[in-house]
Amino acid sequence: MLFSDLHAAHDWLAGRGLLPPERRSETLPTPHVRLHDGSTVVSFCSNNYLGLNHRTEVKAAATQALHEHTHATSESRRLGGNLGLLEQLEYELAEFKKQPSALVTATGLLANIAAIHGILDAGELARRWYGGPAPSSQPVVIYDELCHRSIQMGARESSAERVRFRHNDAEHLADVLAAYKGRAALVVTEGVFSMDGDLADLPRLVEVCDTYGAVLMVDDAHGTGVYGADGSGTANHFGLSGRIPLQVATLSKAFGGMGGAVLGDERTIAMLRTFSSGYRFTSSLPAEQAAATIAALRILRSEPGIRQILWTNVRRLRTGLVRMGINPPGDGPIIPLHMGTPHAAARFEELMLDKGYWCVAVTPPAVAPDACRVRLTVSAMHSSEQIDGLLERISDVSSRALELMGSARSYARSAM
Repeated sequence: MLFSDLHAAHDWLAGRGLLPPERRSETLPTPHVRLHDGSTVVSFCSNNYLGLNHRTEVKAAATQALHEHTHATSESRRLGGNLGLLEQLEYELAEFKKQPSALVTATGLLANIAAIHGILDAGELARRWYGGPAPSSQPVVIYDELCHRSIQMGARESSAERVRFRHNDAEHLADVLAAYKGRAALVVTEGVFSMDGDLADLPRLVEVCDTYGAVLMVDDAHGTGVYGADGSGTANHFGLSGRIPLQVATLSKAFGGMGGAVLGDERTIAMLRTFSSGYRFTSSLPAEQAAATIAALRILRSEPGIRQILWTNVRRLRTGLVRMGINPPGDGPIIPLHMGTPHAAARFEELMLDKGYWCVAVTPPAVAPDACRVRLTVSAMHSSEQIDGLLERISDVSSRALELMGSARSYARSAM
């Protein structure tokens, strides 16, 4: 019966064209990508914002670590997989993010699970297994309704009560915290929301959390390396360095690698190392990834011009879209074009691909069925000619399929 139901759902989706294609590429975006059919297209769907994984220094660091340590640790960090490279990476990440301590995980998804589940349950686990002091209350985790799926997974993994607050609505968060007054509370938001590219209202969220004694955690996956005077992320962007007690960063966006990191005070990080399943029960980050990220981080810190190129490209693309009557939310390299339905978003992707530009449709379960979009991501590797070419192709596709862009323009007017 289980497979019968699963396969029936598959056939229903497939028959309506609702299973998105898994397009295969033969090369990573530079930003040119060679697809499996031999065609070459320009990619605007990579989170590799600064192109650091293409740098000679980064490749050399990864190659050296691969020769010295092979391609995997085959162990969790607690059971023999704690290479010195991992601790060096943690030290440099903590310094960069202006946090006391850091914990590196094998993926960014695991970083959110490790942080949320760990901070909410470590106290109770210490009591249960070691006879430690009992927690003062059952904790509650309160997260923005548009938070990434990994944040929701971390909350569900924990024993805490789960509550959502309206997207970027600090006043609603204040109401929720008032209702849970006297309970230990973890509030979670993204620094830059991955689907719409809008920034969290961190100044107001910090104020509300301080008022109610809640701990604020910011998943800064898309802010780290991009935002802030020094690229350290959205806390620095808002002048809040040192004011946000718990942060998460991924190593697969601006750093161009893989992995994640949780950053906070020393005692919190020590408890996560001991009790968090997202850290303890999985193999550690491979040595070549740690070495490559260290090299990428050092380039990012020593060459601020790379970020300036990224922001020049962001402004060029956004200005061109505004001239076309499209005004997406946010101000950064994530640029959504709202299409409204899965079919419209998928058709737009196909039409753009036919013209040599790869812009991926985002459909459920990543977004609601009526909030489907094509998500553009611009990088420092894009040339001005490629950006202008993308704008021309969007204009061409718009004229061929006005019903696709109609919803995007309607959204643009409402967002202005």
